[in-house]
Amino acid sequence: MGSERQEKIQSLLREHGNLTVAELAQRFDVSEMTIRRDLKALAALGLIQREHGRALFLQTAPDDRFFARLGEAEQEKIAIGRLAADLIAEGETIILDAGTTTLAVAQEINKSCVVITNSLPIASTLANHGDEMTVLITGGEVRGTTQALVGPMARGGFTGFNADKVFLAATGINIERGLSTDNMLESEVKQAMLDAARQVILVAHSKKFGQVYYHTFAHWNRVHTVITDAGLPENTRRELENLGVQVMIAENR
Repeated sequence: MGSERQEKIQSLLREHGNLTVAELAQRFDVSEMTIRRDLKALAALGLIQREHGRALFLQTAPDDRFFARLGEAEQEKIAIGRLAADLIAEGETIILDAGTTTLAVAQEINKSCVVITNSLPIASTLANHGDEMTVLITGGEVRGTTQALVGPMARGGFTGFNADKVFLAATGINIERGLSTDNMLESEVKQAMLDAARQVILVAHSKKFGQVYYHTFAHWNRVHTVITDAGLPENTRRELENLGVQVMIAENR
């Protein structure tokens, strides 16, 4: 529900230019604290501007590739995020990889849990959940194109943790070559996440399947579940299931 409300907030701000927190709370029949949480998440993504109890629509969007990707396959990512968040049980420790689809997972979490991430937008989105959620962020160097923390400090941030689940992102997904990425520093951090989690769940839009980038960080023997959208070809689904990978299809509501 949170991500859907945030979409509507963006639309209202696009229409009106600016609205107060009180006005938005009244429109959605929620508390002002809930609206402030939504606005903080949207501001962290560079989609709006917050100013003295009101929110302003940004006429010019940031030119960063991460922010540009936020609008791609938005409805599919929301559905994937909702289905993935439903897999989180009360009290679990989870890892959220950096990425726009894992950000969609973060926006849908409504359970008491511990979240470990190397994503600045995800940490910002989850920061105001209160005592029911513990949010841990790794150290490291910020990679602007993905808003991810990378390098030795980021890798070391996962050492010693025994996470129940990791929700993983990938740039390329291929039956023969596994999961790949176009950045070696991010690849190393993803491998540290894999070592720290008991269950590996890949969340990805179907258009990423069939693509291969220059470094493979995991093969299918490391992956338990794939959550994607209905655009996944049926033959690819069968191949994944033959490899022992559970495939879950998120439907748009």
